[in-house]
Amino acid sequence: MRNDKGKLKTWGSAAKESFLAYIRTLIIIWQSGPFAVLGMMLLTLSLGVVPACQFFVTEHLVNAITAAIGDANWWRSVLPWLIGLVGLRILSTAVDLLREPLYIHLGENIEIWINEGVARKVNTTELVELQTGEFQNALGRAREVSGLALQDILWYFVDSVQQFISIATLGIVLWRYHPLLALLPALTGLASWWSDTRFSADLYDFDVAQTPQRREQDALEGTLTDRGAGKEVRLYQARDLWIDRWHQLGQALIDGQMGIRRRKFSVCLALDITRGLLYACSLILLLFEVFRADLTVGTYIAVAAALVQLDGIWNEIAGHFQGMVDVMRPLFGDLYQFLDRKSTTTAQDAPDPMDKNKNELNGNRTVQDLEIENVSFSYPNSQEPVLNHINLTLKKGERVALVGPNGAGKTTLARILLGLYRPQTGIIRIGDVPLTDENRQAWLTHCSAVFQDFTQYHLTARENIIFGDLEHPDRMETASIAGGAASVVDGLSEGYETILGPTFGGRDLSGGEWQRLATARSLMREMPWLVVLDEPTAALDPLAEQAVYERFIERSAGRTSVLISHRLSSVRTCDRILVLDNGKVVEDGDHETLLAKDGLYAQFFRAQAQWYV
Repeated sequence: MRNDKGKLKTWGSAAKESFLAYIRTLIIIWQSGPFAVLGMMLLTLSLGVVPACQFFVTEHLVNAITAAIGDANWWRSVLPWLIGLVGLRILSTAVDLLREPLYIHLGENIEIWINEGVARKVNTTELVELQTGEFQNALGRAREVSGLALQDILWYFVDSVQQFISIATLGIVLWRYHPLLALLPALTGLASWWSDTRFSADLYDFDVAQTPQRREQDALEGTLTDRGAGKEVRLYQARDLWIDRWHQLGQALIDGQMGIRRRKFSVCLALDITRGLLYACSLILLLFEVFRADLTVGTYIAVAAALVQLDGIWNEIAGHFQGMVDVMRPLFGDLYQFLDRKSTTTAQDAPDPMDKNKNELNGNRTVQDLEIENVSFSYPNSQEPVLNHINLTLKKGERVALVGPNGAGKTTLARILLGLYRPQTGIIRIGDVPLTDENRQAWLTHCSAVFQDFTQYHLTARENIIFGDLEHPDRMETASIAGGAASVVDGLSEGYETILGPTFGGRDLSGGEWQRLATARSLMREMPWLVVLDEPTAALDPLAEQAVYERFIERSAGRTSVLISHRLSSVRTCDRILVLDNGKVVEDGDHETLLAKDGLYAQFFRAQAQWYV
């Protein structure tokens, strides 16, 4: 008994969620273009009475033709009904032509709404969560939903209303001759809808289960077509391996779908045979009525045509209902659930953690020191912490270097300081103000960085630089000079307006040239409180590297700066050097102090120095 109650409660909850999803969809459609929605509804509903009109026109046309045989003036009785039949056809065609631009306009607006919603959700999701397979699966499925999905919901809804009007009018007409003529198409239509619903649910569930495999197939296709991966694929002759793996994944998806479709075919075939037999029996019964002189030939033809039309309308309604269910499954299960995910970053108007730290002093300690207290961090699905109970204080204006072996946690610590990652345990304070979810967005406005995996924007050179501070584009040329990008821009045919990257047919740059643009972008903020440089010279030649560090020393005066580098010659000028290993700070001091300790830093330094002696 309890299980039955639980099932009823679950079913009721699911029905409520489904109903709310339909309401939400209609609201979104209405907001995307109310005038287009009204226009489509009025035009579509006007077609509802056309089938009944066609019945009467066809009946009178056939009767007029049979009565006028041998009459020299036959056209007087036949032509008006023929014109009426042609007029109804012209009306239907005109309505379809008028609906099409409204339909397209609505779909484009909905497509913009979907893409904007997905982009905003990604941008307000915790950065580390973006790296999880679960999030990427959800994102991939949400991006597959197009504006046509919501657009089709409106189309199915409005067209179904029109079809119900047609069913009501035609049903009343056919009921006069026999009630079964009106009821049989309804029964077969409902049976078709049930079978379609049953198997479409199986297909959707299978598709959801195969999302990781589908993403893997897309990734393999990207590997085969990406120009960056092309050099290794050709060098190591791995093309056939990747193609075979891609083919196996695709074949597995096809085989799974075909099993469901074969079962659906068997059921639909049985229903269609039954429908054909019922239709044939109906026509035979009506034919007996004609031979008994209870029906005229015109009425028989009109009723037969109406019966076929009514059967088709019920079939179309079943298709519309099934279409709505098919569209709502990804809308509700993929898009809406993705858009309703909890956002973990804050709005732009959040409190600024620096407001309470304007040039205040607390004893001998600057309130604007950056304190890291007992901070630990682990990536999703990772067994070991990347950072393990870190305790640090970075003085205002101090230049700090982070060094250590690969995987020691250097980049992770820098991103936590920037507020891009949220630690699982511990507190970060800017002065006396804790860095929280409420003020992290505001804290980012006081930071600047050059990341090791910086982005190459395939836009103009100007846009590549001013993205660093969109509120002050006038600083672009100064930042270009400071970041070494001015010499790159001087070599471009259209200067700052040159399109970069091959995506849009622009000028491609070397890795070092792209890095100079990224450095200039980081220098757009004139007075950032925290500056992070993560391997900022990895793609630069020695002279360009020296120039970057000279400018770094010059512009970092008075600002707290963090430099991550494996080239230990570049960190000697820093006030402090922190050596990380296994997620912990194992050494802390300046260059000479750490050499004297003869620890891990000294070991690294001697290993590099031997190649320059």
